[in-house]
Amino acid sequence: MRFRDLHINIKVRLLTRFLSILVGATIFPFMSIYFTEKLGQAIAGVLMLSTVITTVIISFYGGFLADRIGRRKVMIMSQSVLLGAYSVMTIANSEWLDSAWLTYAMLLVQSVGTGMLFPAVDAMIIDVTNQENRRYVYSLNYWSINLAMSIGALGGGFLFQTHRFELFLLFTCVHVLTLIMFVLFMTESHQTKRNEQVRNKAVWKDLLQSYRLVAKDRTFLFFCLAVLLGNALLNQKTYYIAVRLQQEFGSQLLNVANWFSLKIDGIRMVGIMQTENTILVAMGMLFVTKWIKRFSDSLVLRTGVFLYMIGFAALGSSNGLWILLLAVFVVTCGELLLTPVSQSVIADLVNDEARGSYMAVYGLVGHGGRLLGAGGILVGVLVPSWMMSGLYVLIGIFMLCLFHYVLKQCQQKNETDAASHNTPLPV
Repeated sequence: MRFRDLHINIKVRLLTRFLSILVGATIFPFMSIYFTEKLGQAIAGVLMLSTVITTVIISFYGGFLADRIGRRKVMIMSQSVLLGAYSVMTIANSEWLDSAWLTYAMLLVQSVGTGMLFPAVDAMIIDVTNQENRRYVYSLNYWSINLAMSIGALGGGFLFQTHRFELFLLFTCVHVLTLIMFVLFMTESHQTKRNEQVRNKAVWKDLLQSYRLVAKDRTFLFFCLAVLLGNALLNQKTYYIAVRLQQEFGSQLLNVANWFSLKIDGIRMVGIMQTENTILVAMGMLFVTKWIKRFSDSLVLRTGVFLYMIGFAALGSSNGLWILLLAVFVVTCGELLLTPVSQSVIADLVNDEARGSYMAVYGLVGHGGRLLGAGGILVGVLVPSWMMSGLYVLIGIFMLCLFHYVLKQCQQKNETDAASHNTPLPV
């Protein structure tokens, strides 16, 4: 599989997403700092939480709309909303106007556009991929996101405070380019029925019916829960583990082959671990994707979860410098296995008639993972670090049970479908 062999929609999406995250990472990781400086910490926390909630709520309608009127229309409409929001946000951070409240208002509008966009994009990717190239596409997407994030966040650390207007202006230009590419090159991947495109008074009834279908799909929901728990573990690195190392790690000397030494405290250790993870993902994703093709989804998922259990058990309680670095390597290997395969499996689980709605529900996995990750800090206040390691192992065991159930159901469904296709017609 090569990049040039991919569907034009995939090529457009990968390119525009890379550029958007590359520039966006210079801005959005620092917005909480911006609002804290302008409005205070308490208000900043409420404002940032409201944008996440807005995205979640709107995503349900965005997923439904993508099934009802088509992916391309929703993507172009959402991108237009995003372009308008970032244009005004640029003005609100210029030499002519410096308004934190206008910036927040446009951030809410941006949350609406994002909530509409991503379910349609996720459904479109499933539409134009198959089992042969899906792992490659998701791996390439994941690799490009991590690469863009690492470069963008580094640049933002140096430029956000002093060149915020220029960054917003550049981000607006990226979205102009994205909208142009959506209009000129993006093709519709979901043919809606004629009666689905007609507006009527039963739209909300149809929306509820669409998500009622998702709610009845136990296999899909169990898989979402397993991935949610995996995301919660990954977010522990940013929340509980980072806090624990700041408090417990102390100060240690990093020696490399007797020619390099550096004094490391807890905060620096967190930064080193994050850098190690980013480099490993950027270097290893495409290689791992080719390597795991020979193995079944079941084996890859089980191996990934097992690596999570080992790695996070060490990260949850150890303060040994080299043990922590080794644990990050193990966790990253698990991440490289789980991410593309889980996204490929979820594509096989969704109902073809309601892909947008399914992907809107699946989108909650990311937000839920961040919330559970932050909750780890509260749990860590009540229990010692060795119990947190035990909790991580229990979460891993629960993930294994969920994946086992889901894959067993998929196998039974495939066997039933195969048997029905092979049943001879009555004479």
